[in-house]
Amino acid sequence: MQPLIGITASFDSEEEKAYLSAGYFRAVEQAGGIPVPILPLDDVKRLQGLLERMDGIIFSGGPDVDPFYFHEEPHIRMGKICPERDEAEVFLARECLRLGKPTLGICRGIQLLNAALGGSIYQDIPSQMKKPLKHWQDAPGWYATHEVEIIWESSRLFKIFEKNRIRVNSFHHQCVKDIAPDFNVVAVAKDGVIEAVEAKDTSIFCIGVQWHPEEMWHKDSLQFKLFQHFIEASRHNSV
Repeated sequence: MQPLIGITASFDSEEEKAYLSAGYFRAVEQAGGIPVPILPLDDVKRLQGLLERMDGIIFSGGPDVDPFYFHEEPHIRMGKICPERDEAEVFLARECLRLGKPTLGICRGIQLLNAALGGSIYQDIPSQMKKPLKHWQDAPGWYATHEVEIIWESSRLFKIFEKNRIRVNSFHHQCVKDIAPDFNVVAVAKDGVIEAVEAKDTSIFCIGVQWHPEEMWHKDSLQFKLFQHFIEASRHNSV
């Protein structure tokens, strides 16, 4: 059976348009899932009903997370936020963990998961971290520009990639700061930026990565394995 995979969509409140980058749904389709866009609905009961029908959820990339959700005032270099997405996705993130839904957070997604579950975010890496790497590359999206070390060899991520060092792309100016109580840090960049987290509850598939595997999978088979393992976990969830 092909699992139903919900993917959170971006939303432009000024133009009243929702959209989803093709890399996400193509990767899910190629890995054996059926992609379903998740819109930032206002009705929590409808969101709940939609979530219950999904076998797995991907929290996609997008704008900055409102610092309200981790009890901070906005930094002067904080970027654009989308209140509709934040409200809907914070609810979905908490429910995913409660229900044990297979979950994959990508870029904004890792930050959203962490903030929703009690962690915090660096609102601007260049001004809040010492000697950071370049985390907003000018290279093509599929190209890996820096190294990530998987620091926990018993993690799902290490078992997926079967190595403790990989190279990734990078398109972000924010990152995880204080880790949420329900998560472990499993990968970091050389400048200390947290690049991946996983749920402490090892019975569920819940991984957040700071890079964009949906831009890399068609050229990098290692990144495609992340989607394959996620889809496989979602398939078991659908049984």
